[in-house]
Amino acid sequence: MSEVSVALDRLCAVRIPEQDDADLPDELFDRVDDLIDAHGADDVAEMVAKAVEAGQASMRQAVVFLDVAVWSGTDNGSSMKVTLDEWVRRADDRVRLGIALRHEYYPLPTRAEMLPKLAEIARRFPEYRTVCERHTAARPADRPRS
Repeated sequence: MSEVSVALDRLCAVRIPEQDDADLPDELFDRVDDLIDAHGADDVAEMVAKAVEAGQASMRQAVVFLDVAVWSGTDNGSSMKVTLDEWVRRADDRVRLGIALRHEYYPLPTRAEMLPKLAEIARRFPEYRTVCERHTAARPADRPRS
């Protein structure tokens, strides 16, 4: 078993509190760090999505793992955001789309790009309508370029 697989297994074994406002266990932060170290890169999104597909992690766990990975990595989540934005643009995989839409960020670089894409996703995937509407309502207007 590879070092990455072991790190992912250990991360998936961490219990995540059910309540959104509950403190996350310290072990979670250590296991996310271990996965990033084993992977050798900050973008662990694809590995986490595969863990959900394999039944190793729940969707909720995946989102929490990636939210923590943003703060644990060296690039403040910028490499992972590229992956998540691509998943939203493609909108062809329910697991990846669900993770990207529930991650704590605004999908896609601009409101102008986000609005029509999320409207399309809400039509095609009714289970994501509420989260799409939440992002649409919360996203500030794009700043004019100077």
